[in-house]
Amino acid sequence: MRTRARPRRAFGKIIGFALTGRLDASTAMFGRRPRTVAISKGASEVTRFRSRRALQAAAALPLLLTLGVSMLRALPADSAGGPRAVVLGFDGADAKLTEQWMNEGKLPNLARLREQGTFSPLRSTIPSQTPVSWSTFSTGLNPGRTSIFDFLKRDTTTYRPSFAAFDESSKPFLFGASNGPAVGALAAAAIFLVLLLLLKLFRVRLKAAALVAALFAVAAGAGGFWVGSTLLPEKVPSVINRRQGDPFWKVLGDAGKHVRVMRMPVTFPPEPFPHGEMLSGLGTPDLSGRIGKPFYFTSELFFQPRGGNEVSIEIVELEDNKGTLATEIKGPPNKLFPKQSDYIRIPMTIDVAADKSKVDIAVSNARLALKPGEWSPWVRFVFPFNSLIKVSGIGRFRVLAIEPEVRIYLSPIQFDPSDLPAIFDVTAPRAFAGELASRFGLFKTIGWMIDTWSIKGGTIDDKVFHEDTDFTVVEEEKILAGLLEDDWDVYFHYFEFTDRVQHVMWHHTDPQHPLYTAEGNARYGDSILKSYQQMDRIVGKVMEKVATMPAGTTLLIASDHGFAPWRRTMNYNTWLATEGYLVLKGSTGQQANLEDLFDQGQFFQDVDWSKTRAYAMGLGNVYINLKGREGQGIVNPGAEYEALTAEIRAKLPQYVDPQNGEHPVAYVFTRDEAYGTYDPALIPDLFPSNASGYRVGWQDSLGIVAKSIVEPNLDVWSADHCSVYPPLVDGILFANRKLDLSQKPYMADIMPTLLAIYDVPPTVELDGRSLVP
Repeated sequence: MRTRARPRRAFGKIIGFALTGRLDASTAMFGRRPRTVAISKGASEVTRFRSRRALQAAAALPLLLTLGVSMLRALPADSAGGPRAVVLGFDGADAKLTEQWMNEGKLPNLARLREQGTFSPLRSTIPSQTPVSWSTFSTGLNPGRTSIFDFLKRDTTTYRPSFAAFDESSKPFLFGASNGPAVGALAAAAIFLVLLLLLKLFRVRLKAAALVAALFAVAAGAGGFWVGSTLLPEKVPSVINRRQGDPFWKVLGDAGKHVRVMRMPVTFPPEPFPHGEMLSGLGTPDLSGRIGKPFYFTSELFFQPRGGNEVSIEIVELEDNKGTLATEIKGPPNKLFPKQSDYIRIPMTIDVAADKSKVDIAVSNARLALKPGEWSPWVRFVFPFNSLIKVSGIGRFRVLAIEPEVRIYLSPIQFDPSDLPAIFDVTAPRAFAGELASRFGLFKTIGWMIDTWSIKGGTIDDKVFHEDTDFTVVEEEKILAGLLEDDWDVYFHYFEFTDRVQHVMWHHTDPQHPLYTAEGNARYGDSILKSYQQMDRIVGKVMEKVATMPAGTTLLIASDHGFAPWRRTMNYNTWLATEGYLVLKGSTGQQANLEDLFDQGQFFQDVDWSKTRAYAMGLGNVYINLKGREGQGIVNPGAEYEALTAEIRAKLPQYVDPQNGEHPVAYVFTRDEAYGTYDPALIPDLFPSNASGYRVGWQDSLGIVAKSIVEPNLDVWSADHCSVYPPLVDGILFANRKLDLSQKPYMADIMPTLLAIYDVPPTVELDGRSLVP
């Protein structure tokens, strides 16, 4: 029985590798490490010698090939010790604040860089959003050509929103629906041939050998059929990146330059490119497939997160506040075997000490003892889809309180960089993730690294947010310092903390914000300044390192946009409904959250499309319900379309906020004005841009009609840039060399500037210009 089971177990290990990437080559065929096979006494010494040499050569070949590939990758075609380029991206670093604090002596390293080379405000894209701007930065193309124009896009048939940068899809795994018979046949054939050869080696007669091999092959075939039909999925999820255009790292890589790109937004899934490595950035999901889903375990009865849980925090109710509490962690959605369960869940036990001094947490193979205020180290979670397929993730706990109620935070569970599934990559090449983990330890793999969702939802406070931010910055600085020691031509590293801190800490600095308090200002009023000083410190260290590099090495510092206060919310769908452009069948007041984007929630439920001429979706986009384009379009192309867009464009900036007499809309761009070249089925018809102090509402961005056109922003997410008039939120550009500032630099200028430094021509006509004089 043991012998018969071995082929199925061996085959299972092969399949396990295909899904999880874990397989020892020596165990793949036999289920154990092979022993040395003795050669019969009748064999000659020459035969033994040749056999041994052949086996040694065969064994050494993979190692030689691996070493050869590694050496080739480590020695890019043009790595000759010449000038290099270091580019640091700081998301959301604002030109006005940066210049103010430089002039006040609070950012000495950036001030020194300004004196040595160049400082200028950097013109952002329309709209000024992270994925939009960094896509233009990467490719030198305007958003109409990259096709990344917002965080969200709509389905023209169903009007449903989805993420603009990515399309989720699926692909057959191995033989798809035929996995059972195909795997069974392969297993039978493999076992038959292997056993036949082995038996012949021991000089068993052919008929007997064939009979024995056939018997084992039948057992292996049955086992393979069971594995293929039961333990293997027919399909696996996949993601398609919709950004168009060749990024600078590919063009430079094709020219023989060694480029390393760390955390650039909109690079998931990472695509291999010549002579380079990449760690993907914004857009890389957590284990649940979300932008970041934190957990909140609480014994507080009927707890409700602030703001209706728009950002989909996983709230887990605990049955008591004392003793041993059994709960679970909701892991990845079961997209491999959706008929079996919706999500993969694992049990967790929380043991509350009698004196409330600590909690003991047991989950997967981890055992933790944490006091209030303590963070855990990285914890590995193992989510089994079945006995063959498992996915590993990492996260960190923090005990927020034990009394009067138990409150425990768990960060979004991220893919483990040291143990990635074979169908999922966060780096290119794939092995780069493991190399980083071996060198620097476990690190965050999620694209949105700092958890802004929990502070927005009220499950953590400002102090915990800052702790997570500082942890993330230190982690990234360690990786940056190490990788700057390596051999490359161009190095890019992206930091997000400057953006995240401003989003949720601005109300502490803004007396006009509804949530401003003197106490909050006293404790956290300097949070934004401190984040800029963190940026300044990082720049100073990199300046010191660049000074040791070959003469002529270029240092560029850039951000994608700046910031503006968000005191009041503008709801475009409500304005459109009030003006008669959007017609409702029922009442307003429906709510949606990010979970609806993933779980096929309902949007625009009360909209009467047969009478609706325009609607809003995304972070400040207006679409015409155009006949022949939208699923239920009623507006005719041509003159009717042009007249309607002109009418809405003229009326929106005239709207007056009844509370303060201000105009929430500063300007409305047409798509021709914004881009010139674009996909007319994809790009919004109008881009309203808000005045300072205003931003589009969260619910409005998901296609919900709110009760009021304008309302106060009672959210700690108190500053933004997404729907703000772009000239109000310039980013920053620094260089350690003089740049051409005859025109105000634009996000699209960085890509051609990097190409010009290395005298590499672009592959297409770009929308940016080189800033090299």
